[in-house]
Amino acid sequence: MKQITLKLPKNTIHDCRIVIGDHVMEKINNLFDLKKYSRVFVVTDENIGSLFLKTLLSALPKGTAFIALPTGEKEKHLNSVEKIITAMHNADCDRHSLVVNLGGGVISDIGGFTASIFMRGVDVLNIPTTLLSMTDAAIGGKNGVNFSGVKNLIGTIRQPVGVLTDTASLATLPKREFLSGFAEIIKHGLIKDESFFRLVVSKKPDQFTLDQLVKIIARSCQIKAAIVSSDEKEQSERKLLNFGHTVGHAIEALSLETKKPMLHGEAVAMGMIVESKISHLLGFLTEKECNVIQELIRPLVNATIRVNTRLILNKIQSDKKKRGDQIMWTLLDRIGHGVINITVEDKIVKKALQVSI
Repeated sequence: MKQITLKLPKNTIHDCRIVIGDHVMEKINNLFDLKKYSRVFVVTDENIGSLFLKTLLSALPKGTAFIALPTGEKEKHLNSVEKIITAMHNADCDRHSLVVNLGGGVISDIGGFTASIFMRGVDVLNIPTTLLSMTDAAIGGKNGVNFSGVKNLIGTIRQPVGVLTDTASLATLPKREFLSGFAEIIKHGLIKDESFFRLVVSKKPDQFTLDQLVKIIARSCQIKAAIVSSDEKEQSERKLLNFGHTVGHAIEALSLETKKPMLHGEAVAMGMIVESKISHLLGFLTEKECNVIQELIRPLVNATIRVNTRLILNKIQSDKKKRGDQIMWTLLDRIGHGVINITVEDKIVKKALQVSI
């Protein structure tokens, strides 16, 4: 069993302990101190709840209440927040309660946001059940919901007290979800660690053994934890984590308006392909590096993309990473090293979109 502690600046409330192991969900009571909480409340979705809720509840204090939301990104809105708050209030949750988020990135985002505003904030423990949430959404304290067609327009930053990553849940993931999760893992290598990038692309994602996968997840978490620890509020280095997300969020938001929405990791993968091309067009990446990145990432996308440059550019203009009228891009100047706060002309973005997707 691997353990990582996310050490945060002194002005934050607490550190975040990350535990990674096989079948650790049923050991939650031994791994985290739950006795100090007056109530424990579980937030999950209907799919994940049907798979793991019974096991989790048997390990939690008697009387633990829960809510199972409908599944999917389309539930990531304020109405869901209101449902959770109502359920928590009806379960007599107070300021000394603990919210346990059981699920993927949508659940950690919604549950974390709700917990951060319920009675001005209660503690959260995340139990990610997808590869994407294990290496990204469950770590770092970003919480939020979509609003007015914009990804995560409403949100907070509040660190969880812990993350319990049970690798046994990966056995239930559809292949498309598993591949989607690898996008964020590859991103961590691209922005910070070339040797890690070379490792995670050395095989097809489903060819790694469980032991190898545990090590990959742990290293991916360490990279993100180190970045967040140095810059929790995203004033500088944490912006590195936005690589692939400026275009990716735009593509994802547009896909949610269709009958065949993309997975978050798929959209981020496409974002990294486009943003690698932008990096090359600006003279940061060599053509060879750009081609390597595109060839290795493209197989992660099991979805049909229809490019509408105008719509994507319009969505990008709503991105949170704006400073005034300028989008501040995170790009690559080589494999293993990201650069932040780069401005890019629209004509460069258009060209990258047209030749990359």
